[in-house]
Amino acid sequence: MIKHEHYIKRCLQIAENGIGTTRPNPAVGAVIVFQETIIGEGFTAPYGGNHAEVNAVNAVKDQMLLKEATLYVTLEPCSHFGKTPPCADLIIKYNIKKVVIGCVDTNSLVAGKGIERLK
Repeated sequence: MIKHEHYIKRCLQIAENGIGTTRPNPAVGAVIVFQETIIGEGFTAPYGGNHAEVNAVNAVKDQMLLKEATLYVTLEPCSHFGKTPPCADLIIKYNIKKVVIGCVDTNSLVAGKGIERLK
């Protein structure tokens, strides 16, 4: 049985690493799971740097596994260009099989658009 709550809790733990450094972006955590094993983790880098999803994907040693993996992330992936490209585009590029999102981003630049893009 897949333990979604377990992986989202791990995302929250990882996100703590970015607290105080990501402003004005939120501190976000992400994990990538393949066959119930975490194969990549990431958190949002200081402002202007990679988002959590990018760092998690970059941490995966065998990126061919991404096609059968699940990405867990505390906050809806962004879908707009800012200091970095949209995380939703990265997820689509790697054809990540499933995405589990902790909460919708209330920022008007995102606000459900990342979810719609991934559908």
